[in-house]
Amino acid sequence: MDGSLSAEPLGVTKQGATMNFYHLKSILSSSKSQYDLLHPVDSFFIAEEDSAPYIEPEFEKVLFESEQPSVLLISAVGATGKSTLSKALSAQTSLPLLDLAKHKPVGDNTLTGLLTNAYELRDISSILEGLSEGTYGIIIDGLDEGRSKTTGKGFEAFLDDIAKLAGKSKKTTILMLGRTQVLDDTWSYLEEKGISVGLITISPFAIEGARKYIDAFTGGAESNQIGQYRSTRDTIIEMLGSAFSQNTKEKAESFEAFIGYPPVLDAVVTLLSEERNYHKLLETIKGGDGERVEIGLLDRIVSYILLRECEQKVLPNIVDPLVANADEKTKRECNEAAYLRQEQSARLVSYCLGEPIDLKVFSDPKLNEKYESQLITWLPEHPFISDREFRNAVFEAACIATLVTSKNESLNKLALRYLESRKPSYHLVYMAEIVAENGYIPLQFLNSILLSAMEFRSVHSKVDMFVDGGNWQESYPERAEIGVEIEIRLGEREKQAKTFSFNTLASPNDQLTLGPRLAGAFISVPCAAYMRATQEFEITAPVEIDAKHISIDARELAVRASYDKNSSNDVIFSCSDFSCNVDSIVTGGADFSIAVDNKVGIVYPAINYVEKRSAIPLNSNVVEKYFRLRRILLEFRSHSKGSLAKYRYKIEHERVVKNELGRSVLSKLVSDGVLYLKGNFYHIDPENLSRHLGVSWQELRKGKISDTLTSYLEAISG
Repeated sequence: MDGSLSAEPLGVTKQGATMNFYHLKSILSSSKSQYDLLHPVDSFFIAEEDSAPYIEPEFEKVLFESEQPSVLLISAVGATGKSTLSKALSAQTSLPLLDLAKHKPVGDNTLTGLLTNAYELRDISSILEGLSEGTYGIIIDGLDEGRSKTTGKGFEAFLDDIAKLAGKSKKTTILMLGRTQVLDDTWSYLEEKGISVGLITISPFAIEGARKYIDAFTGGAESNQIGQYRSTRDTIIEMLGSAFSQNTKEKAESFEAFIGYPPVLDAVVTLLSEERNYHKLLETIKGGDGERVEIGLLDRIVSYILLRECEQKVLPNIVDPLVANADEKTKRECNEAAYLRQEQSARLVSYCLGEPIDLKVFSDPKLNEKYESQLITWLPEHPFISDREFRNAVFEAACIATLVTSKNESLNKLALRYLESRKPSYHLVYMAEIVAENGYIPLQFLNSILLSAMEFRSVHSKVDMFVDGGNWQESYPERAEIGVEIEIRLGEREKQAKTFSFNTLASPNDQLTLGPRLAGAFISVPCAAYMRATQEFEITAPVEIDAKHISIDARELAVRASYDKNSSNDVIFSCSDFSCNVDSIVTGGADFSIAVDNKVGIVYPAINYVEKRSAIPLNSNVVEKYFRLRRILLEFRSHSKGSLAKYRYKIEHERVVKNELGRSVLSKLVSDGVLYLKGNFYHIDPENLSRHLGVSWQELRKGKISDTLTSYLEAISG
């Protein structure tokens, strides 16, 4: 043992109050002793001070009842600096950091066993006693990665170990960082065990903080062009925020929530570091369509850097010398073909994967061979990467989106291999919408888009995802279009909602792969849905999946209630056939049901949740009306409690009503008061629905058909 740290205690503040980095560090380091690690490893170590600047974030108290909770949780969306924060705290407090992203799967006595092996024998009892009494502490990062590697029971055993070691402490001894959902579940679990737990979230940088961040990493504020630098910096920041509300307060909050995180600011830093001709820079990146100004600008930043790499580095230093003795046609063709965005994206992704790549950029094989050999030494210096990893999530998303939308099968496969080895950030949704031609995404990438969208989920933002491919029981052309809408809202402020739209194609013989988690999703496809996870498939309500066949390939299925108390907790699967090989199904407060046509082959534990769907009437006239009625009413979904409402234009859209018969069905529902218009919204009247159709809306979602419903459909003209 070689020292002691101390700090003044902090008073309890109300929920929603801010906390700065110093206060957080004070809470963690208060009265802490230090011990030398005997066997530091990649996943358990005391971080060293980083030579790079560290711009301290601020935090918001979400659930904070005690001035020094035994366990303190820090939540945030992906790619917001959690790992950098954990290392900074470890370095400045000399407390050890356990990185669960690099650690083996956690379980019973994981932490106790780790401490026993990592420290001198003479220190073990003092360390264990210190965790109990508040004189020692541990930082745990990557809680969501650790959760994904094990089963629900294994993770709970890990939390039980933490509760046993630190649960009685009157000071903060365990600090854990992760994404919002797993931190919310962890808070609930520890609270139920009587542990004092605090929950805070990393706040995005405000506009002034963004300036400070950019200045620290560019050094531009000390340059001899400080006036031009500041003008360019401020113009870029203003452009990033210009798409949001004109209300100053709302505009600042929106800017911070979606833009004020390190990956975006890192992209601006790279731009300002690479290009010192600030006048030229501004002239090039100005513009935009007004609706996606902030993301259009990010794409232009990416494009600017890629073009600069091509025109100012690779062409003059590699290509021009290679073709110096060639004819003018060859020179022109080589200069026009070399190092374009798609090529750079492919090379960067393969480099980060550690894979060789041969793109055959030039038609002349000898020129191509020399070009490839010279790029091998050039690529590691690309501004998008550092140590075989993308420098930030924006550059990564831009390159992946470029490959996903490339219409090149080998590049598509390269993108898939990358996505299977990494968790996508929410920037992929932004970048994919920018580069996707007419919004088209190949079916094999739809899961990555949904996973990316779920990264937006936080204590302040909600995500609803709609995958609309119609009813699988209807007849479809060989390839049917599937519409995809992703709605992201800041709290309850619908006017600050962002909607991303995509589309894909699927045939009845295709398979939509999903997993390892799903939340706030409403999926209806004319093909099979295959849900897979190495360990646990995690579903957070509300979720509905309507597919011809649904299969689950995982050790455990965890069906959880939404962390949003105003949201529906329904999870409904509806299909013809269902298969499942899970060992256990855990439903934490969610209402889970599986509605099937065929129960044959379904075994425990899934059989406990199975309900039989009603047979569809044989009358062909009634069948078509039934499909249209069900399609209209299920458009409302159950993403929130209370009144079921949907925008008028969405209900009347051709994709929903489909034809004149559909419009007749809609007219009948309105005339009978099953639906009613109020402003721009259609609403469902549950009492009228049940009275006229003989089934409830919930039963209709599960495929229930009554004699009353059949009679109602027969009475509709058409």
